[in-house]
Amino acid sequence: MNRSKFLFSFVGLLALLWLGLWISSWWGTITLDFEKKPLATVLRSFTQQSGLKVITDIDLTKPISIHVRRVPVSEALDALQASAESRGRLVFLLAPDSSSLKNLLTALPNLPENSGIRTIEYRTPWLFRAGMDDLPTDRDPRQQNWKISTIPPLQLVPSLESAAQATEIRLLLPETWNPSLKHSAKSGPVQSSIPALAKDAGGVSQIAYILPARSERDGPGGPPATSDSNRGNLRWRETTSLPPDALLTRLESRIAALPSSEQADALKSAQESVRQYREFSSLPTEEERDKKRQEIMSDPTRAERAGEGFSRAMRKMSPEQRSQRYQRYVERRTATKSS
Repeated sequence: MNRSKFLFSFVGLLALLWLGLWISSWWGTITLDFEKKPLATVLRSFTQQSGLKVITDIDLTKPISIHVRRVPVSEALDALQASAESRGRLVFLLAPDSSSLKNLLTALPNLPENSGIRTIEYRTPWLFRAGMDDLPTDRDPRQQNWKISTIPPLQLVPSLESAAQATEIRLLLPETWNPSLKHSAKSGPVQSSIPALAKDAGGVSQIAYILPARSERDGPGGPPATSDSNRGNLRWRETTSLPPDALLTRLESRIAALPSSEQADALKSAQESVRQYREFSSLPTEEERDKKRQEIMSDPTRAERAGEGFSRAMRKMSPEQRSQRYQRYVERRTATKSS
């Protein structure tokens, strides 16, 4: 009798352990299964599951088709961007008080001219990603690791500059707010390290995801539009150049997630890309940079990587979206030839 009870208890314990492991394996994943439903419905479901607020100026009645089951937040965001034909960005809002934070939120997604809001952002140079799209990504963009190699001054803005260079995030705060900090910034996931900075500065913060409407020239899978494109302040645009050492830090962070047997080759490729980027950045004139840009784009290896990135983005679209995108492309080419 005691043996039977023991076996029964043991089997029950194994069952509970298995159930716990099964639940934990899907913990934090996202399921979005919608066919031609309003964007507002899709975003509401995403936010409920992820806890990540999405701010957009896309028409919320736009019908969206998206089918992903139990995927990480990053993968769900990729599918969402493809379905909405947009490119998003993780954004941290920091302010001295709740009222100022609310003003930041109401100004989004398109900041007006002379808004008094500081934007800190460093985009990874498109030409020098060194196959970055093939490297592992965090399951959640909020888990990006801010690795601090040089301790910034005990002020908020220099610390945020350091965070923006080491990771692919955007930071917004009042232009005139740059308080002193009591403690030095610490390395760690941005979802905890950035709010900790805001608290140390005596302020508050909020994480959001900006999903802007964009021009057709903005990809997906291709380079950002040029500075003369018709788009809002938070869309793809020219930003402050990323320092070459910061590019290497970003690449090394992604490479660290590869199997050890693959890291050496990946690091070699990253270092070569950074070397080329350093050389490109040092060119004194725009004409020389244009010439170098064309040379790089003519590289068959880079052209193949760009094509693979474009193909991945297109595969995430529905057949109807791909057809509509091609039709818009034909219409633009026809209009260009006519003019």
